Amino acid sequence: MGDLSWKDFLSQAKQFLEISQQLGESWMLVEKDSDEPNTFLKFSQKIKDNSGEFVNVEYHVVYSISYQVPMMFFQAHRSDGSLLDLEATWKLFMPETKANDLYQILTQMDHPVLFRPFMALHPCRTAEVLKQFEQPSSNQVLTFISLYGPHIKLNLQNAYGLSKDYT
Repeated sequence: MGDLSWKDFLSQAKQFLEISQQLGESWMLVEKDSDEPNTFLKFSQKIKDNSGEFVNVEYHVVYSISYQVPMMFFQAHRSDGSLLDLEATWKLFMPETKANDLYQILTQMDHPVLFRPFMALHPCRTAEVLKQFEQPSSNQVLTFISLYGPHIKLNLQNAYGLSKDYT
């Protein structure tokens, strides 16, 4: 599958966090416990839904043991705290995608660290996507978030790519 080890993921997540802190963004590294791989990157933001109401979205970048790549999980809540259901999430984040393709791209599954349902971008092609660059990225976590984030309304500042040490 992928070629990113847990230790590489953790190191690159910490490098990503350093860039985030330099840029004044609110990414966090959450460590559930010292077991592998119980650490993930977390970011929260508010976005407007199709009716103009704000939705709170919490993103988690987690290491996939099975695929050996970063994996994106997220939850979206309305202002009253209720969770968006699967169909509402699809309409908000992927309105242009054909219904029969959605399950292969964006689905609900248990978070591998928190063990509760989250939406997830399926990781089956992530290793292939990350390998398509002429020179491999020295920070696959940053590359992953840059490539996959915009599909679910998570956009990084261009300044992330200007950090020569990690891209």
